[in-house]
Amino acid sequence: MKTLTLVCTLTFLLLGCTKDDIVVPQDVIEMNIDTRLPVDGNGYSHFRLYTQQSQNIHRISGSIRVNNKIPTEPREKIDWKSSHYWVLKEGDTVATITKSYLNYYTGQWTVVTLPPLVSSINSLVPTINPVCYNSEDGSINT
Repeated sequence: MKTLTLVCTLTFLLLGCTKDDIVVPQDVIEMNIDTRLPVDGNGYSHFRLYTQQSQNIHRISGSIRVNNKIPTEPREKIDWKSSHYWVLKEGDTVATITKSYLNYYTGQWTVVTLPPLVSSINSLVPTINPVCYNSEDGSINT
């Protein structure tokens, strides 16, 4: 019995797996980004603010291929990062909601404005959506 235990122990010690035995396939990821912004001589894109009263909207698009194919299942998760934030202060108006409709009783076009949605806290809001998944055609957006 001791001999069998010794043989099994030596077998496990001598026939172990190493990290080199595991072959991990390397994916070739190709990603193209279109900022739709002017680019300087160093390759940096520049966005000029068009208002300082509210959020400035701009879309950054691109496409992704994995091993020269559009990733379908699973789709690729893309993380976006920015070093900038904007400050939402308590009491700031976050949104104003309006509803426009044709009043069937009077025949007039009617616009109803609801009370503004007001922030109840101070908060740092990132200037970029932090994550997206590619669409069916391989496009990515933030």
